[in-house]
Amino acid sequence: MIPLTALPELGVGVIYWPALDGVLSRTDNGVDVLELEPQAFWFQPGPDTHGYMLDEAVFSHLAEAPQTCLAHGVGFPVGGTCPPDPEQVDAFVRSIIRLGAPWASEHLSFNRLRQAGGEIDMGFLLPPIQSPESVACAVDNIRFLKRHLPVPLAVETGVNYLKPLPGEMPDGEFFRSVAEQADCGILLDLHNLWANERNGRQPICEVVNQLPLERVIEMHLAGGQEYGGYWVDAHSGLADPELMDIARQVVPRLPNLKAITFEIMPQFLLAYGITDDALIDQFAQLRKLWQLRGTAVSEAPVPGPRRAGARPGPVLPAPGQWEEALASVLLPHQHTAPGFAESLAGDDGAGVIRKLISAARAGKVADALPLTTRLLLLTLGAARVDQVLDDFWACTPSEQMASNEARKFIEWALSGSLGSEVPHLAQVSAFELAANQAIMTGREQLVDFTMDPVELLGALRAGRMPSKLPAGRYSLTVTPPAAPSA
Repeated sequence: MIPLTALPELGVGVIYWPALDGVLSRTDNGVDVLELEPQAFWFQPGPDTHGYMLDEAVFSHLAEAPQTCLAHGVGFPVGGTCPPDPEQVDAFVRSIIRLGAPWASEHLSFNRLRQAGGEIDMGFLLPPIQSPESVACAVDNIRFLKRHLPVPLAVETGVNYLKPLPGEMPDGEFFRSVAEQADCGILLDLHNLWANERNGRQPICEVVNQLPLERVIEMHLAGGQEYGGYWVDAHSGLADPELMDIARQVVPRLPNLKAITFEIMPQFLLAYGITDDALIDQFAQLRKLWQLRGTAVSEAPVPGPRRAGARPGPVLPAPGQWEEALASVLLPHQHTAPGFAESLAGDDGAGVIRKLISAARAGKVADALPLTTRLLLLTLGAARVDQVLDDFWACTPSEQMASNEARKFIEWALSGSLGSEVPHLAQVSAFELAANQAIMTGREQLVDFTMDPVELLGALRAGRMPSKLPAGRYSLTVTPPAAPSA
């Protein structure tokens, strides 16, 4: 495997979304790197199938891009007791090869819970307990990945909205222990660390001082926002000036930095009026930051780990116990775990995570079923739709893939009273599920309607309920979208 020091210096990057194609088409965009979260562009062809298909249109489009591409995993984080899913690892390897990525990254978090019948998805990237046992779990997972990946791996320093427990390893010590024992790179997400500090965890300067900075090969910067009294890593805007000032102090200390990547979710571009010019200005600021890399490398030693034989602190839960306790507090369909979960339930950060999980699951349904979501809102109103979603989540575990979450939601909705209460629900949702299937399989799908589908779907696209439509027999052919031009 190529050593971290031999990786290419790439420059300024951005997390890729198709909504950014406009600004990326400009000759003055200043972007050297497109980093893909590949799981967002994978599909499972059917409800009972295994393995993942890559969205050929997106991967072919990126293959023609002038920028170097990277792969940033968001589906099998390495910080938990559940090892990486082999089917996802297989798709991740294929994604890396298709992108020609010189390295890949994943999160030092967990998102799955072991149960007697297998594993359930938690619906969010969650923080592990920061203990030597968790370090060992993460190291095992990283070593497994390293054996399968064709390129070096970096782990991302995670966001954590929970209060530190007495006896937990400090954030920086935990990150360092994992990276050194697993012998991997570090993706230094500076906005995550800034959010952690703002929410009461270890100061960012202390975290950085505890890291093996020679292992930092990539940095992430992003914007965030206030939510429930916390600063959350929402990727919702441009990088805050204070964060940029911190970055100007950190980047010169990084002797092996290979890329600085900006993260923004596409829905916030329109919502907050972020123009292409504003993005290009952000990239220009990152370019100036990039030029500072390694200019003030210190030889000062990093503080070492706590000495063996030091007086033991409070007893911490084992990693699996921590995951079960957190699940019982966060997930409505989980039984409350005894003991330790009670203290977690009193942490305001747990309430914020619970809301973020709900928002993430609602986003998956809305993204996969936009017209169905609009139909529900027009018929039931926002408050009732929120209650419908709460009822669905209370009895149904999360699905990682948006298409699967949407399919399960429709199955649940039509099995109850919503099918008769919401006019056209079955046919509108059938159309959108067929559209998703056309994308996933690349094959045409046929959908039957009992009224004019052009009038029905056109009204919903215009944001209004359709007028009374005469009954009839119609069929609509849904074709896969054409590949975007390079």
